[in-house]
Amino acid sequence: MSEDRRDRNKRKLRFGESQREDGRYRYTYIDAFGKKRDVYSWRLEATDPHPEDKKKDLSLREKELKVAKDTLDHIAVDGGNYTVLRLVERYISLKTGVRQSTRTGYKTVINLLKKDPFGSLRIDKIRRSDAKVWLIKLQRE
Repeated sequence: MSEDRRDRNKRKLRFGESQREDGRYRYTYIDAFGKKRDVYSWRLEATDPHPEDKKKDLSLREKELKVAKDTLDHIAVDGGNYTVLRLVERYISLKTGVRQSTRTGYKTVINLLKKDPFGSLRIDKIRRSDAKVWLIKLQRE
């Protein structure tokens, strides 16, 4: 029978958790695309104190819960590296049987997104309010 893995404070580490030599904790998991991903934190539990010289962040176990929740909700944790433009192009490619005038309108939107910095933003970094601001800006122009 193997021994339990423990950190420097003798706390039991769960599956996928480890502690690096510099003291930082790491959680390793496989994402929805089959890629190996890592999440890091200086604290294991939410009750652990923040290191003085490090940025305040979630604990590793809190990050694990977030990853698990996003996985169950079928959310790509890193946004799938999708930009707004790529997402719109993918959405339009799924539209079949539309009239030529509709297809022309789609091309207009794609051309606007190519020119505007909003089209190059990653989808996991924007909010619904950002999209609304962009639409209002389009209507004023």
